[in-house]
Amino acid sequence: RSKFILQRENSRPLAVPAAGTGGELGRASIEVEAKFTAGPDTEARLVALGAALAGSSSFRDLYYDTPDLRLTRADHWLRLRQGAGWELKCPPEPPAGGTGGVPEAAAQEPPAVATTYQELTSPRAIVGRLCGVLGVAPAPAWDQVPGAVAGLDLQEFASFGTRRRSYRLGGLRVDLDQADFGYAVAEVEALVGAQEEVPAALEEVLQLRRALGRDGATRVPGKMSVYLQRHRPRHYEALLRAGVLAGDPEPPPHGDDTAKRGPS
Repeated sequence: RSKFILQRENSRPLAVPAAGTGGELGRASIEVEAKFTAGPDTEARLVALGAALAGSSSFRDLYYDTPDLRLTRADHWLRLRQGAGWELKCPPEPPAGGTGGVPEAAAQEPPAVATTYQELTSPRAIVGRLCGVLGVAPAPAWDQVPGAVAGLDLQEFASFGTRRRSYRLGGLRVDLDQADFGYAVAEVEALVGAQEEVPAALEEVLQLRRALGRDGATRVPGKMSVYLQRHRPRHYEALLRAGVLAGDPEPPPHGDDTAKRGPS
């Protein structure tokens, strides 16, 4: 039995809220994830560690921003997943009395190996956060996200499909993604309900990443980073200047040896 499984059995399970359970006020989940490049033995390693295949899916994501890129330059990512609905990924709010920033548990890992994002799924929470970033008051007609998208003149800037295989191991999920623009990436993810839970979740995410053969030295870009670099280079350069993305040569199709911030 692997050291990872024994440590998991002796640890307190993570609280993993289901997507979309934020309620009318939109209490958000916080996503803690680390990306890696899957190898031919990744799925066998997952099974050996005790992971179970959660399913396979295909979906298309559409992303929106203002013409002057004010949302993504502020690290806010508004996504419509066809068949699933709207989601806004944004920097998590600091805990009460805290200062935010990167948890201390990440300090020993290379930059950009792990990321944390708040995930908003309720229309009220999404519209409120968008208006806050853009400095406008919500209009009465913006009770649903499409109304706000039209009223704020948000425009689609990215659209791509993904084929995904997902595994579950305790409170962790591992997604193996193949995008339709020729890029493959994998990620270990945990969802927690409060910023105070992030360090423990981060420790488990990075532990599983290492158990899958990634020692923390390899930094892998997400799908959005690669998509923008290939298909919207001016947008990509704007995010480099804003410090939202870390600049590197374009990765090969399997995503080796590149740093990144930004969402999936």
